[in-house]
Amino acid sequence: MREIAEQLGIDTELVARDLAFYRGVGTGYLSHIGQYFERRSWEPIAYAATAFRRAASHALLLDDAGLAVEMFGNSAKCYAALRRPYASMMWTLARNPDSASESSDRSVFEFIASEGRYPSEQSGQMAYPLLVESVMDFGEQPAGVTQARRGRFRRVTSELSAFSTTPLGIMGIPIASYLGLATLLEADTDPKEVEYHLVPFLNAYEVAISTARSKTYHWQRLLMPFHPVEPDILSVLSVANGWFKRRKITLADFVRERTDSRFASKLLSAALEQIEG
Repeated sequence: MREIAEQLGIDTELVARDLAFYRGVGTGYLSHIGQYFERRSWEPIAYAATAFRRAASHALLLDDAGLAVEMFGNSAKCYAALRRPYASMMWTLARNPDSASESSDRSVFEFIASEGRYPSEQSGQMAYPLLVESVMDFGEQPAGVTQARRGRFRRVTSELSAFSTTPLGIMGIPIASYLGLATLLEADTDPKEVEYHLVPFLNAYEVAISTARSKTYHWQRLLMPFHPVEPDILSVLSVANGWFKRRKITLADFVRERTDSRFASKLLSAALEQIEG
């Protein structure tokens, strides 16, 4: 990916220095997480979560998948400490399906148990654990446990439908897109239907890349919230990829075929292949 980044005019030396900075800052805050909890000071933990998330994206751009997985894992720990549903997506990118499952199940359970008192600023984020829940392979779990989780999945999906038009994450993709994708994955539907519901995510990424590249100075130095290896998109594709892999389908091939922009296609498919090992 470093070669693609350099072709796109990104200064990879600056990215490497930026990576070291965010990794160091995140590590420093994480080492004092116990003290922040005692003082009920959540801002440093939130900053660490964001710092690790950005460091992980930088690492993927520089072809260091091992470091990226480690950084996504640290980010997940911070989001989990803050009880943010987004943690389940970071655990997915950290190649830790067990923690992703535990995190998503806890978020869904807490949302239902709150009986309408769940923090409003986090309600939309429930789309993330629903995605993770939709592809869970329950394996040897008792039938009652599996049935209960699926029942909770459908209940939360129904409640979130009221927020369908609300934009979610840096990309501002409507929650309806997440719910539609999660519902199809959970229903074990036709792969072509799932691919169709991935198109809004690919289109949003393509537009973001085009817009970001038009601001040459900021693009070269990645001085913007959006990242060429954007976790909001990559995590959705990673969740879906597990579902496709069980059907012997390579999602990266679909990304290459569907994305009109040659560079956007290269970046996203290469990132997906890295994070999937």
